[in-house]
Amino acid sequence: MEHSRRTFLRLAGGTGLTALGTSALAGTAAAARYDVYTDLRGTANVTGSELDDAILQVRGDCPLVGLGDVWVDVGQQESMNAVYMAAHAAWESAWGTSNIAQDKKNLYGWGAYDSDPYDGAKRFSSFEACIRHVMPRVRDLYLTEGGTYYEGPHLAGMNEHYATDTNWANGIAGVMNSLADHIDFGSGGGGSSYAWPYYSNGDQGEGVYTVQYLLQAQGYDLTYLDGIYGSEVETAVEDFQATQGLSVDGVVGPNTWEALYVPVVSASDDPYWATYAAQHNLRDGHGYSISVDGYYGSETKSAVESFQSGAGLAVDGVVGRNTWRALVATL
Repeated sequence: MEHSRRTFLRLAGGTGLTALGTSALAGTAAAARYDVYTDLRGTANVTGSELDDAILQVRGDCPLVGLGDVWVDVGQQESMNAVYMAAHAAWESAWGTSNIAQDKKNLYGWGAYDSDPYDGAKRFSSFEACIRHVMPRVRDLYLTEGGTYYEGPHLAGMNEHYATDTNWANGIAGVMNSLADHIDFGSGGGGSSYAWPYYSNGDQGEGVYTVQYLLQAQGYDLTYLDGIYGSEVETAVEDFQATQGLSVDGVVGPNTWEALYVPVVSASDDPYWATYAAQHNLRDGHGYSISVDGYYGSETKSAVESFQSGAGLAVDGVVGRNTWRALVATL
């Protein structure tokens, strides 16, 4: 059966967004390591103690502290992101303080259907028992192609069936980023050593092609897609910056990149111009012999995974923030 629940789960027992703590979503716009299209499969290169410490930093001494090793262990067994598992628990259970969490040791609202959330929620003997029961089922049902509720291996896909709260995916991604702000993922953790480059009027090359194609992805119909940063590109960038509430200077720097990039997830979710940009970058900027056709097929996926492996990134085949940053930073 579908495990959809309304906002009730986070509000049960007088808890809710305020119970998450104002710091839970702080700073995510500036450091969006994760988004709703991040592939949740694959380990997160984090230790249990690092995850516990991150929870302490974000929320304080809450009931979730001490579960880090469990999430990491399950993550290794199931090839799942431990940061996601912790953030999902935090969002659903108000950091382990909701009635369902306290009374039934149920961190994920498992079985808490809209019709009768509290009584329907499954009871577990401990938080650890809940994690070890629920997460493998989430992996099989929601994150594995062919699974009953599979709509993509990411929060956006899960939100189609797991929760009727339309902010559910964004909420969990926000908590993931808040935790990530306090984790040193190391050289293999996802692009911390790469910095967004700067492009402005007069620049030329593959990086400018990427800017042009991503502007196309954002709805700008450019006359020239020629790798030359001219007045047309500058005007489009300035308009884009204005619409995003950014400083309008016509320069594509870190803040503009953060708003400009579009995730490329899979063949079932391959926005044409963003996919085209990634393919062009991989082929002409990094030497991969692939087609540039705007379609995310097996050839593109293999090239993305190869690039990620060589760049010391998590190998998930998803062109998200860290992969985009490494792609343009290493041109």
